[in-house]
Amino acid sequence: MTPAEPKKETTTSPNQDFISLQIGPRRVGGRYDHGYAGSAYEVLAIDRGPREQWPTWQITVRYDEDGEVRSHCTGWDSRQDRIVAHPPADVTIVSVGRLHDSAEGEYADILQRATIALDLRAHFRDPHVRADLRQLTAHDQVVRDTVMDTPGVREVLAATALQVQGYLAGPTAAPVTVVTQCAGGRHRAATTAMALRAVVAGDVEQAAAYGLDEAAKPFADRDLVVDLVHRDLDKDVVNR
Repeated sequence: MTPAEPKKETTTSPNQDFISLQIGPRRVGGRYDHGYAGSAYEVLAIDRGPREQWPTWQITVRYDEDGEVRSHCTGWDSRQDRIVAHPPADVTIVSVGRLHDSAEGEYADILQRATIALDLRAHFRDPHVRADLRQLTAHDQVVRDTVMDTPGVREVLAATALQVQGYLAGPTAAPVTVVTQCAGGRHRAATTAMALRAVVAGDVEQAAAYGLDEAAKPFADRDLVVDLVHRDLDKDVVNR
């Protein structure tokens, strides 16, 4: 038997960590405020660098007051800067448990609105059948490891990431909604939604924790706005 390959570990450089802290929560298309009169602005572009010339990174903004466009490297200061409005999500990933389909709420009909729907119920064993995992959820590392180590799961998620790329490349700009489905929504659907969120957000380091760092690399410089919603993750276990 061939031993399993160890999971790859990736780390960010100190410079990348510094740049991320300087950029803060700002996203392209969002509106923010420096905290003084006439300082509200929209982010037009973010160059994370690192660049050979100074500055090593920069952000391009358009100020609301006079419409002036400026590029600078002013870091985010949580003591005075504030979020006015984040941009709408480019991709929304929603995990659901099909045993809760009768529940009401904003995401009750999400399957009818899905661009891509992954049904994990028939092909991938439910961790619910294990007594030691039944009361746990995707918040727990052992559950995430169990789901991601299931043969075929990583391949399905890598293929889904390619689908997302395809939809985003289309000539008509429109948000993409991906729905991951399992029975109760606490294990398979939630874990795969977390993993896919890391991939599509271009977070290579986080995606590596799911064994999907290669799938995340094409998204690393896209600065996509990705929302993650768990419709049923924190609901009670359904006896079945």
